[in-house]
Amino acid sequence: MKSLPGALLIACMLSLGTAALAQDEMAFPAAQVEVATAELRDMAPLVEVTGTVISLNDSRIAAEIEGVLTWMANVGDAVDAGAIIARIDPRLMRVEFVRARANVARLEADLRYREQQLQRAEELAASNNASANLLDESRANRDQAMHQLTDARAQLERAQGDLDRTKIRAAFAGHVTERLASVGEYVSVGEDILRLVDTHQIEVSLPAAIALTQFVTPGMNVRVRNGSIEREHLVRAVVPVGDAVSRMVEIRLSANDGDWLVGAPVQVSLPSDTPVTAVAVPRDALVERGGQAFIYKVKDDGTAEQITASIQSTVGLWVGIAAGIEPGDRVIIRGAERLAPGQPVKIISAAGT
Repeated sequence: MKSLPGALLIACMLSLGTAALAQDEMAFPAAQVEVATAELRDMAPLVEVTGTVISLNDSRIAAEIEGVLTWMANVGDAVDAGAIIARIDPRLMRVEFVRARANVARLEADLRYREQQLQRAEELAASNNASANLLDESRANRDQAMHQLTDARAQLERAQGDLDRTKIRAAFAGHVTERLASVGEYVSVGEDILRLVDTHQIEVSLPAAIALTQFVTPGMNVRVRNGSIEREHLVRAVVPVGDAVSRMVEIRLSANDGDWLVGAPVQVSLPSDTPVTAVAVPRDALVERGGQAFIYKVKDDGTAEQITASIQSTVGLWVGIAAGIEPGDRVIIRGAERLAPGQPVKIISAAGT
């Protein structure tokens, strides 16, 4: 009977411990997260440079013949290469084409007649019934008819070309961005009609200090940002000619896959020093709370461990971490916003798998 209070005390403590564990499990259920693997990467300090999205083809389409404009594409129209974007009244060109075609037909008939005359002269000369002068004259007439026909065919080809050029076609696929003439106007040869911009072949052009060229090389990827939109693009070329006054060079980035607006300003992150090898995690792994940045990594027991992010460098979408993370650690990149230290997690996907 004396041991009963002690037994009751132990039973109560066990009950309370079990209830506390159950309460903890209810307070911290397993969170569904997406993870990525920390890895060693070459990281370098960055400098922000402002660039501009440009089109590789930005053309003012001009008239190749003169005449009255009868139709034009509207501003904003998307056109394919070879599509008709303007028309010039073709009546005069059609008349010239018909005349040139008739002249060719006339000279073809004349050539056939001259060839027949030459054939008869050759037959007579063979039987000594025609003089040498008649044979030479027939041959000269035939040759002259051949040259006239060649010139007439060239005139017909030119008339056909002028008639075709009454339909002004797009030299490349893109968008009509400006009308430089109006329907009903008489335009001359070489006069600008429309502005056509290639919205498919685009690049990012940016000026950079000559000192940066030793760290920026063609083929490397750099981060490009415009507001909340952020992408990585390939350095296509570093123009090896600098400006003697500004001490700047031009850098071109391939951006066909970026879907940027032509003319948009962008911020480009360029390396400004020799890269160093560091443990890197995706930028999505950073969680900001109370003015501090944290990283959650998944421990072997399936719980989340909170680590203060000691950022060493940032390159593109990757962040170099000075301490607390080792290569191969699984860091949480989705679902860490409401995690508590030690909370169990359930991995639903891993980046790259």
